[in-house]
Amino acid sequence: MAVLDLPVPTRPKGAPYTVNDQLLVATFLTVVRWNREHGARVEPVRITMPVDDRPRTEDMPIGNGTRLVEVTFGDEERDPENTARLLRATAARTKALKGRPRAQLGLSGSLLTTPVLPVGVRALSTRALRVAASPWASTTLLSNLGRIPYPMDFGDAGRATAVWVSAPARMPRGLAVTTTSTGGRLQLVLRWSRARLDDSAGELLGEIFTESLHTTARTTPEAAT
Repeated sequence: MAVLDLPVPTRPKGAPYTVNDQLLVATFLTVVRWNREHGARVEPVRITMPVDDRPRTEDMPIGNGTRLVEVTFGDEERDPENTARLLRATAARTKALKGRPRAQLGLSGSLLTTPVLPVGVRALSTRALRVAASPWASTTLLSNLGRIPYPMDFGDAGRATAVWVSAPARMPRGLAVTTTSTGGRLQLVLRWSRARLDDSAGELLGEIFTESLHTTARTTPEAAT
């Protein structure tokens, strides 16, 4: 696990994309650069992203209202010089995905919670489904918890100035990215499996992600319109 403290990426005034879209693009650029430098086969990059689209009103349902969506980037989007166009395309893509009905935990989650079959059969079926679908599995997971707008007070211990959270989700094929922000700073956690990466590789991925995120903040207002 690598823990990083970064500035929240800036956006031009009136930009059609969000910080979450910038994080998606930064994750995509990180994966593309890593794979290219290590001679990996060119494949679409699929990023699983939890979405909580419950209304932020007094009648907001209590509980875990997140559902998983998959944001796919094609081979034609691998040019880092077209970051502005990539940000706009990502914003349109995520908006469409959020408006599309989908089971809260995805297909495997729906199968696992189906009450018709015994629990053991459901578990075996879910594992078999994951193995069969592994060639199309997500490349990575991005869990952006968003901004914490208020200071967290711990009494005599004082107020928290930073927050890091690592999502306890199942490890995807590559690495998992978890972010949150408070006080104008972005707290980033990269988590990976030692079966795939060592600590030096994880640290290097953190450096690449930092550079990629900075690239999304260099977009000019003219390019973002």
